[in-house]
Amino acid sequence: MHTPTPVSAQAAQAFRRFFQELREAYLERETLFTQIELALLCREHVLVVGPPGTAKSAIASAVLGRILDEQTGQPSLFAKQLAESTVQTDLIGPVDFKVLTETGRTEYLTEDGMLGATHAFLDEVFDGRDMLLRSILNVLHERELKHGRRVTSGRIECAIMTSNRYLSEVLARSPELLLAFADRLSFISFVPKSFARPASRSAMLHRFAHGLRPDLRAVLTLQHLDVLQKAVERVTVSNTLLEAIELLTDELERALTAQVSKLPDYVPTKYFSQRSVVKALWALKAAVVRDQLYRRPDRPLEATLEDLDALRWFFLLGGPPAEESEALLKVAVDPRERAQLEIVRIEQKAFDAALAKVRAELGAGPEREAATLGAAEELKTVEALARERGFQPGIALSTARRLHGKLVPGPRHADNRVALLAAARGLLASVEQRLSRGPIEGSEPRAGEALFSALVESLSLCRQVPELTPRLPAVCDAIHRFVLQALEVMALQAESLAFDESVSLDPLVALTDNLAEELGQVGELLALLAESSSGSVPHLRTAEAETRRRAVSAIRQRAERVFPGPRGRRDPLDALSADSRRLAQLEQSLCRLEPSQRGLKQQLLEPLGFDYARDVFSTVPFERIDQLSRTVQAVAENLRREGLAPEPVFVECRDILEARLREYVQGIGREVASPPTAPQAAVNGEAYSFYRGSFSKQIPDGEFPALLGLEGQLAFARSASSAFFLSDAIRDAVARVELSFVQVRLKYLRSWLTQLLTSLPAPQSANTRAAADQIFDRLVRSRFPMLALKEGELVRLKGVLGMLMGMPGELGESARKLQGVLLGIDDDFSRFSKQLLELRASL
Repeated sequence: MHTPTPVSAQAAQAFRRFFQELREAYLERETLFTQIELALLCREHVLVVGPPGTAKSAIASAVLGRILDEQTGQPSLFAKQLAESTVQTDLIGPVDFKVLTETGRTEYLTEDGMLGATHAFLDEVFDGRDMLLRSILNVLHERELKHGRRVTSGRIECAIMTSNRYLSEVLARSPELLLAFADRLSFISFVPKSFARPASRSAMLHRFAHGLRPDLRAVLTLQHLDVLQKAVERVTVSNTLLEAIELLTDELERALTAQVSKLPDYVPTKYFSQRSVVKALWALKAAVVRDQLYRRPDRPLEATLEDLDALRWFFLLGGPPAEESEALLKVAVDPRERAQLEIVRIEQKAFDAALAKVRAELGAGPEREAATLGAAEELKTVEALARERGFQPGIALSTARRLHGKLVPGPRHADNRVALLAAARGLLASVEQRLSRGPIEGSEPRAGEALFSALVESLSLCRQVPELTPRLPAVCDAIHRFVLQALEVMALQAESLAFDESVSLDPLVALTDNLAEELGQVGELLALLAESSSGSVPHLRTAEAETRRRAVSAIRQRAERVFPGPRGRRDPLDALSADSRRLAQLEQSLCRLEPSQRGLKQQLLEPLGFDYARDVFSTVPFERIDQLSRTVQAVAENLRREGLAPEPVFVECRDILEARLREYVQGIGREVASPPTAPQAAVNGEAYSFYRGSFSKQIPDGEFPALLGLEGQLAFARSASSAFFLSDAIRDAVARVELSFVQVRLKYLRSWLTQLLTSLPAPQSANTRAAADQIFDRLVRSRFPMLALKEGELVRLKGVLGMLMGMPGELGESARKLQGVLLGIDDDFSRFSKQLLELRASL
């Protein structure tokens, strides 16, 4: 039993006088004042609803407006009546325009808003917009404002919010908003329209008839509240009472949820969440202090079962007591009023039934908790583990985890803790026996991940359960010896791969993953050891690092010997892809052991990349250089996709590419003679068809531009000191063939145009529009204008010659000469067509 700890007599007396005076002034508002008292004591907020004319705003002002700061003699109060036009800055403070103009950040002057005051009064709160109310609720609940990267804490302790709306109206408008209020506000009160006692109405009329106004003189200060709030913080709540709060919360939630199915329009006043359970605890502490202030000044600041009844003011909609609710229901006319009173009556009955059930169940608390904890089953599991010939790390791991969850923070009843501690001590004894036998036991090749995980959980259990800490030094010493031996075994087993020819690449991946998992558990174990005993851990960390080094070296050497292994008759790209995946898995696993192991895949896969590229470049046929370019692009993309750098592969394959190009150039480099153009073919379009048909197939020009495009694709593989990847001889050979093809084309075009202009009358000879049109039609039917203008053949050839003129020596000079021939063709055609068009326009 705690010794009584009375609060300051001065603060207690001031609190009592303050609210007794208010109760005398405002009749039949006992529940509301009780909820406001609790809210002030535990620094929570109150919502007051009810029809107009019920003194809600007057009471809020009379309470918060008269709690003064001794230093200033003024209340620390922010008051605001909300409307649809109210914005956030009206409540949290204006924007700091100095910060906004200097930095561009939006910050608020919160000292001018409700966070800058200890108390706040928000009148007609439901007249504000929904988004504003949700934002303000969060600020009130968290008591801070997040604006950008800055978080400003506020002084707000208690806010009273009032509304002339019934809760049913708020529910119809926005159910989510009502739930938000129910979750974040600790106290919600309904003030009925009428008085339940006839004497109350008579007293009110008497006061107004004689001009008597409430004479409120009692003084309550913020400093008085500070003293009382500190007393609330000192209230102790036993494990039994904590269990009672949980049981009451669950039972009341079930009871009120059952009412929802009976009354579709009903929504419980309290939203039951983890947050509401914590708030209920503080409401209970405040109720203990209030009881000491009013009823039992000598009681200790320790919650009892009797105090649970005070939680009705937290969980329920505050309103008239049961007998007064019945009286008010008889005279209520407004259906909204009747519905609100009915909710008060329903919730009070549900709370009384739930509280009675909880009080009856609390006597069986130890047995109920014991059945939930299953301490006897845990003890049987530990005893069976000790009797087993071989240690079962999986069972030890799961048992340690369960015991940790049950012992930290622990059962509420001491007897149940004793049984769990016996199981925990038995588990630690079994673990120590297993550690004494070393890392290799029976058929186990080494300790394994499961055993290390069991050690981690067992050590954590020993560290965090106070009754087990005396065994901690012995457990740490045993783990230290065991880990040293286990690390040496891991390294030796990895090095034994050199003598096992049956191990291929895939088993190496699995072995490496297992080692990484085991060493990860060892690292976690060493971290716990470092927090428990400092002396041996540096030595163990050195041994762990050495084990990682030795294991990685042995696995890498084995991988280099067994890779690539038998490949059969697989497609080179398929083989490359499969080997790439296997090596990527191994490299990833090795990096888990030692992050510096990047590059193994590149090292082992590169020869296969050479084989793949050589095979493709040597065998894939192509008829044009741009087809070879697509092949080059595909090979480069495939190599990159498999994680290989294509540069060294292409450098290795340069001779193959050049040999294929030389072979191709020799095949197309035969001399093609340009056939003469018959006069009739020059005019009737046959010369055009021949040029675009069989003639172009014989002379596949455009290969030099295609070669330059190929060079652009291969730019990634050329050395920094070289301007080209392919040799000068290849470019020279392709350029010569291209030059000869252009020369043949120009020869044909020159012959065609000459015969065409010879066959057509000169434009000056046409004296009539009909004659000019006849010349124009014959020119169009030849299709030379379409070739030169619409299809841009002369421009294309000019571009090719421009590239060839960049070649050094005789090649460039020959290209410049052909450029002159091309310009002559262009000039002749342009002059004739211009004269003809001008003539037609003039006739």
